[in-house]
This record gives sequence, C-alpha cells and structure tokens, in this order.
Amino acid sequence: MATVLAVAGVAGCSKSNEQVAAAALADPGVQALLSKIPADTPYAFISFGGSARPMIEKIYKSMSPVMERIGPMIDQMPLDNEWGPLAKAILAELRAVMKEGGLDRTGIDIDGRAALYGIGVMPAVRWTLKDPQALRDLLARVQSAGNVTIPVCKLGDAEYWCGGNSEVKVAAAIVSGELILGAAPASMADKVFELLFGKTAPERSLADSPKLRDLLTSWNLGKHNVGYVDMRVIVEAFLGEGDPLNKDVLAALVPKLTEQWPTLTQVCKDEARSLAGIAPMLVFGTEAMSAEGFEAVFGVELRSDVAQDLKSLRASVPGLSKEVRDEAIFALGGGLDFGKAIEWALRKSAEVTKSPYQCPELAELNQFAAKIGQDTSSIPSWVPGLRGGSLVLTDIKMSGFLPSSITAHAVLATTDPRAVYEAIKADTPAIAAYEFSDDGAVKTLPDGTVPFVNGIAYGAKAGTGAVVAIGPGSEATVSKLLAAPEVKDAPLGLFAYDMARIMSQLEPVLGMANQPELAGLFDIYKVFGPSGYEMYAEDRGLVFKAGMTLR
Repeated sequence: MATVLAVAGVAGCSKSNEQVAAAALADPGVQALLSKIPADTPYAFISFGGSARPMIEKIYKSMSPVMERIGPMIDQMPLDNEWGPLAKAILAELRAVMKEGGLDRTGIDIDGRAALYGIGVMPAVRWTLKDPQALRDLLARVQSAGNVTIPVCKLGDAEYWCGGNSEVKVAAAIVSGELILGAAPASMADKVFELLFGKTAPERSLADSPKLRDLLTSWNLGKHNVGYVDMRVIVEAFLGEGDPLNKDVLAALVPKLTEQWPTLTQVCKDEARSLAGIAPMLVFGTEAMSAEGFEAVFGVELRSDVAQDLKSLRASVPGLSKEVRDEAIFALGGGLDFGKAIEWALRKSAEVTKSPYQCPELAELNQFAAKIGQDTSSIPSWVPGLRGGSLVLTDIKMSGFLPSSITAHAVLATTDPRAVYEAIKADTPAIAAYEFSDDGAVKTLPDGTVPFVNGIAYGAKAGTGAVVAIGPGSEATVSKLLAAPEVKDAPLGLFAYDMARIMSQLEPVLGMANQPELAGLFDIYKVFGPSGYEMYAEDRGLVFKAGMTLR
C-alpha cells in the first residue's frame, strides 16, 4: 500500500479518545503483554481481547455445512505423497473447529489478548490460551493422524517445538498460559528465543513507551486493537544505527549489509531519514466489531505539508460517498483534481531538480524528477479538467448465462465535458451520431441500441461532468446526479461490493453449467453483506476506512 500521513498528535483528540486509550492500557493483562515487547519493535499488532467471538462464530457457522459436504471427499483423498496424511489431519481438525462450540477445541482464547510484533525484523506471536491442555491434545492428534513428529529443542532447562534451516530457526511453546511463536536468524536463535520466551526482558518495552498511547488517542483505536509499522525504526536498522537488537538481527539475516554501513556518509543517512519522515508510520486497527460485522481503519501517516498537499487534491464526484457501499452490488470510483495533481507533481519535481539528492544511492530519484518536468505538452488539454469518476452497479438479474436486467450508472467528473466529448469523437467518430449538449438536459437511446442493455439515458453539464445510466429509472438517475451537490469530505477512492448479492445471481448460472458441487460455496457467501473501503485525505494522512457487514 502507498504511504500515509504524520500523526497530528493528541492535542486535537477528544477527551473520550484519551479516556478509551488510558483504559485499554491500564489493564494489567495488557501491561503484562506489552512488557514482553521491545519498545523499538519495527512493527506490532496488539489485540486487547474480547468481541471477536460473535463475528468468527457467525462466519464459521456459514462455512461448516460446506466443510461437512466436502468431508467425505477429504476422507477419500489419495495419500500419494508424504504430506497427504498431515493435510487430512489438519482439515479434520478444521471441520471440528467450525462446528458449533468448536472454537474452544483449539484451546486458544478467542476473547483473549494477543500480539504480533517484531524482534528486530523477525516475527513473534503471543496469544492467550483458554485451555493449554486442549491445544496440546490438538497437536498430538494432528501429529498422530498426520504421521509426523514436531521436533523438540531445549533452551536451558525449557523445551520448545522447533524447526527451520541453516539460516532461520522457528520456535513455538506454551509458556504461562500463552501460545508463543517466533523466528530468528540461526546465529542469534538462543538470544532471540530467550527474549521470546521471557527468560530475558527487553531493555525497554512497549509498556514503558508513549507510542501506543499516542496512536490509540490519535486514531481512536483503543476499543479492540491497534497495529503499526514504524518506517523510521526500520530505516535506522538499515543504516546500521538505532536500536542495537534491530541492527543485530538485520545484520545476521543480511551479513553483506554490515559491509556497507561504514561507507554510508552522513548525507546519505540524513536523506534516508528525510524520506522516511515523509511517511513515518503505517497505522491500522478496528473501530467496531460485532456479530453484524466490523469497521476498520488503515492509515499512512504523512508529514504535515504532504498531508495538506494531498487534501488540496480532493475532488467531488457526483453521488460518490460512503453511502454507496450500502446500496451497490459493485462500485468503483475516486475523486482527484487532475489539474492540481499535475501542478503538484511539477512543483515537487522542480524542487528536487533545484536541490537534488546528494547520496549516490538516491540518484534515480533525481532522474525520475527530471523526467516528470521534461515535457508536459503531450498531456491533452482536457486532462487538467478531470475530477475523477465512478462506476456503480446497483442491481442485476440473470436469465441463464445472460443478464435480463441491469441497473447501473457511470460518472465522469470534469469541468469541461464538451472538451472530453470532442476528444473521444476524434478517435471514435461513431459517437457523433448521438446528440450531445452540456446544459444538463437528459437524453435517451432506443432499446436495442446496445445488445442486452435497455433504458440507456445520458447527459452532461458544464462544470460538473457527464453521466450515463442504464436500467429502470435511468433518466431520473442522470438528472439527479447532474444536479447533485458537492460531496463533503469526498473520498479519493472507493471500492464496494456485496458478495451475497453477486453470488445470488451466479448460483443458477453455475447450476446450469453442471457444477452442483459448488452450490455449497454459496452458503458461505450469503453471510457477507455490503463491504468495501473508502480512501480519504486527512490531516493525519491517507486514511482507508474499511468495513464488512454480516447478514
């Protein structure tokens, strides 16, 4: 994903945000979890526990009939290779987990606290267990039925499950009511695993750092979970500086890096840090979660000036807002002022050309900036007037393999729709046969003009753009969109879909195609309602608001 905005700080956050963050971090169990995680970990995802079970159980309930239907097929799978028994054993356990009440069969506490984080760049996982013996029993069943034995290694007097190769070692253990998983460079395995299993403590932990408190407050994520990737910490490690553990782990994984560190000039280090400062952190988490679905956020913090530049590029596309997610079977669109975007790109390229990067490793950025500003004459005159567009499918009915009815519309937002029309007409003279005006008048085409598509209406309005709609009520749709007010806080991008409605139309098609064995898959999709995401430019940076509804 592209990169995101600089955190505005807690000054602009509400008191309720601060209270939610304080309550989440004051929990003794959360503090105990954070105390195991290095403060300068390059990335982390912390789940505060609770509220995931209703959503997971609802999804598993929809999947269980399918698993039962394909169960006999699994039982009859040929065991032609050495991994066949293991695959069957895992699938058998998965079938059992998906049955009602099966979640607790794993021994993992679905409502418990959990963390995914980095010891250096190597991943580590901690997950609270509800019944450690149940997990041990599950592993024993899988090993027995799968004809495998998980190797056991020792760290001092402690035993753990182990694996890996000459370069990377992996480990897993049940320690103090937690399932713990991790990986380490082979040359540092003991040191990393001592930290992973709690035999040694981080010199400074996330429990001691204000980082999570600031993120929770700024992004209002203290109710369920929060995650981040700290680009500044990662860059410091690649420069051979910053946290010693991060640097040592990276050096053990990529020994050749250590040869480059002494040759890095201060100029290169400063410029690398400056680039990291443009998008210093990725932030993500869940704002709401229940049996009805979830709402999540993914953000790229941007340096404040970059964030403000991005905000200035926003443009309103008629009818394109978050509400589309609840109305459409499928929708795709975005709003961007192309004229301002071109000016911004030229301005930034000129800045780099005037003050180029001095570090040899960044020479390609200078070349790229030079290319941007070399020739703008090839940009068609109508392009700066573009403001984005959308494609929205509201309804579709299938009759066999062909659609019998489609209700949809497409919008091209532009200040000068006539200029766009003339450009298209030059390449496609056939469209000259259709009447065009940019006064907002709505026109229609006779049914049969386009095969399988009826009820085509279109119109254009200077300063707004052009709209084409098909299906019942198309004339009213065109008129409404051409007269629509500007969307407040317009999204830079939007993607939405309703999987249940899509699959309801595909189900009979697959039945006609003699694919009845796939019918059970539709039971899974029926539980998934309107879903998708919107992308916004905010003071914090580039923000993706994602959501999924469960029926």
